[in-house]
Amino acid sequence: MLQKIFTLILAVLAALLLPACSVTPAPQSETRTVTDDSGRQVSLPMQPKRIVSLTYGTDEILTALLSPARIAGYSKYAGDDGISFLTKDEVSRVGRTVDMEPEHILALAPDLVIASTSTPMQTVEVLTHSGIPVYVSAIPTTVEEMKEKVRGVAKAVHEEEKGEALVSDMESKLAALASKLSAVSPDKERVALGMSFRGILGKKGTLFSDVLRLAHVKDEAAVYEVPKGADAYLSLEILPKIDPDVILLPTWRVKAGDDTKAFEEGLLSNPALSQVTAVKERRLVPFSEKYKYVMSQHVVDAVEAAARAVYPEIFVTGDQ
Repeated sequence: MLQKIFTLILAVLAALLLPACSVTPAPQSETRTVTDDSGRQVSLPMQPKRIVSLTYGTDEILTALLSPARIAGYSKYAGDDGISFLTKDEVSRVGRTVDMEPEHILALAPDLVIASTSTPMQTVEVLTHSGIPVYVSAIPTTVEEMKEKVRGVAKAVHEEEKGEALVSDMESKLAALASKLSAVSPDKERVALGMSFRGILGKKGTLFSDVLRLAHVKDEAAVYEVPKGADAYLSLEILPKIDPDVILLPTWRVKAGDDTKAFEEGLLSNPALSQVTAVKERRLVPFSEKYKYVMSQHVVDAVEAAARAVYPEIFVTGDQ
C-alpha cells in the first residue's frame, strides 16, 4: 500500500514538474462531456490533438479514424505482428509508444488518453488527478459489443461520422462472410479449439467464442466457465472430451521456449491425445494471437481467418 501511495505521489509530481522542453498541447477553450464505457462522465477537448492510446485495440481503432498527426503515442504492443494489426510503417508515422507508467504517459503531454477497463485504475486516477482526461473503453465479449466500442472511441475523439462508417464497413464484411458461409449447415459445422502456449482458449463469455460462432465453427470450450483474467485457461486434460476437428495453434512468442512447431509436435506425440480427431487427421493450424485476442474493428478479419482455417475448401485460391 505504501509503495502504491509513493508511486501515486511521484507520478503527480512528475505531471507538475515536466521539463520546459516537453511538448505542451495548445489550450482547449471548448470542451464537451461524454460518458465512457465504464460509466464515468469525462470532460474532453472538442477536438483533441495529442491523443495517447494505452491498448493495442484502441491503437487500431484510432488509426482507422485519425491522421497520425493527432496521435501522440501508441501502446507498447503497437506494431508487434504477433498481437497487433498495425504495421511497422504505421507505427513509425506516430513514432512513439508508451507503457502504463503514468510518468511516461504524462511526458507525452496528451490532451486525451484512451484506456480500457483492463488499464490499472491507479494509472487512470493519476492521469485524471494530473488534469488529463481519460476515456475508458470496454473489453467486448461479442462482435455487437465491439461495434459499440468503436462508436465510443469515435465519440471520444469527436469523429462520430467516421466511427459509423467504420461500423458500416464491419457490417458489410460480416454480411459477405455470412453469405459465403451459408454453405455450412448447422449439422456440418466443425468443432475447433483455440490454443495458447498455456492452455485452451474460447471459454464461456469471450469474444473469441463469438468469433468462432460467426465463422460457423462450434466452440465446445464455451460450455466451460473459468475465472476471469488473462491467465485463466482450460487444461489440456479436457481436450479428448471436446474432440475438436481442428486445433488452432498458438504463434505469439511471449515467453522463452514458446515455439509453435514444438507445441504441435508435443500434441502429436502425446499418447493421451492420439484419438483426438484433429490430432489423428493432423488438422493443426497455426493461428495468430492477433485474431484470438482481437480488440478492434479487425474482429471481422478474425472471423474470416477462423473460417479460412476451419473450412479452407470454401475459400478458393485467389479469393480474398
